[in-house]
Amino acid sequence: MATATKSAISLRQLDSFGDVAAEDDAVLEYFLTTDAVTRIKNGDVFLVLGRKGAGKTALVRHFAEGNGKGLSRRLNLAGYPWAIHAQRVDHGSSDVEAYVSSWRYFIAVQLAALALSRTKGATDESAKAIRQFLIDNYGGESLQIDDVLKPSKLRLSSMSFEPTVLGCKLVTIALDRSKGDHKFGTELNALSDQMLAATVKLARKAGAPSLMLHFDELDQGISTLTEERARMLSGLVLAVRTVRQSFRDSGVPLKPVIYLRSDLWDKLSFSDKNKITEKLSLRLEWDSDSLLELVTTRLRAKLGPTARWETITQNEQLKSSNNKWTFILSRTFLRPRDVIKFMNSALVQAKKRGDNPLVLTNPDVVNAREMYSNYLKSELDDEIMAHWPHWEEALQSCSAISTMTFQREEFDAQYEQRRSAANPLTAEEALETLYRFSVIGYERRSGYGGSSWAFQYTNPEAGWDNRATRFKVHLGLKEFAKLRED
Repeated sequence: MATATKSAISLRQLDSFGDVAAEDDAVLEYFLTTDAVTRIKNGDVFLVLGRKGAGKTALVRHFAEGNGKGLSRRLNLAGYPWAIHAQRVDHGSSDVEAYVSSWRYFIAVQLAALALSRTKGATDESAKAIRQFLIDNYGGESLQIDDVLKPSKLRLSSMSFEPTVLGCKLVTIALDRSKGDHKFGTELNALSDQMLAATVKLARKAGAPSLMLHFDELDQGISTLTEERARMLSGLVLAVRTVRQSFRDSGVPLKPVIYLRSDLWDKLSFSDKNKITEKLSLRLEWDSDSLLELVTTRLRAKLGPTARWETITQNEQLKSSNNKWTFILSRTFLRPRDVIKFMNSALVQAKKRGDNPLVLTNPDVVNAREMYSNYLKSELDDEIMAHWPHWEEALQSCSAISTMTFQREEFDAQYEQRRSAANPLTAEEALETLYRFSVIGYERRSGYGGSSWAFQYTNPEAGWDNRATRFKVHLGLKEFAKLRED
């Protein structure tokens, strides 16, 4: 039986600590406002980087579904017709900038439609021009993101927009172009500039302090980052930067924001990438304090303003100085979704008892490990399988060694026994890939005779050391892989 608690707060009243996926969770009811929110809102950054589960979608939902004064729209690119977009190439630009003009147009149309949707019935010239353009080319004032680049040509008129190129007014702009036609970017940019200027005027009259677009789910469907997709992602980044720069002092700042997986960003290569990384991007990183604050925010939203970690846990140590919170964090990748999953697993164990008030005890946390470990393996399947379908052969090799830590030669021997003919990765490449996804860490020696474990998720600056000889499997996989402490 649990000892008496410090308050009347009981986990018996709690269904869960929330859903693991922000898409399915009532995240706005207990959203934790962090420094990331402030930096995005102020326009200090336009590129948000993070591993899967780091909180990118929660941020998108906060801005797009919250009650902020600015106008925001979420652009979910899951299922986006990349093949159609790939045909909208500016052959007059370099490879890296080949998709900048098409993304600028995409952004211009989305911002124009957003401003028009929030100013229903507006009759000024800007509203009329945007409305007529959307009707002429998309059949109405609202449009799906899949439709933006589908037309083979765009119709222009004096009632909408008439951009001028080399002194000539354009009446149409063909989106289907041959490789020898180098006018595509010039014409499309001229149209985008007119549309964005009209959008700013409309938003200013509506009293909107800013207009924001949030590009989410850009990684969906990417198993291998092809050169073409890399150019398209690079083009989006460059297009967003130019739009923000051009209208930064317009009275109504235009703030498109890109949310991207860190590993995809790291694979892109173009000029000014380092400048953007250093000054205009932020990486979503969590530590013990911020994750505990996240849990506390959820507890207070669900159980009342006095709820906190101490009121829902029994005051007892698991072993030595390893308390419940540290015990849980050591099995995560320091991501909100991991902590939520472990807490939900522990709650399932706690509710097997009839205690009331109900709090988390040591056995609840310990017994939650197996359910959580299976979850973590599934999460890694989602992340790794697309890049390396045979990664389980490497995990099975770790299981065969049976201990949490192992030597390189032990892994080499077990891996070569299990490596199938279809598996292209050598033992060295397998270890590096396991490290890249934080399945394993390596022992790093210090200059003072000590050592520590370097994992990608905790020490990204360390990088991979191909001379490392001793490794450790992430503690969250201990139960799934049936490993034991040394």
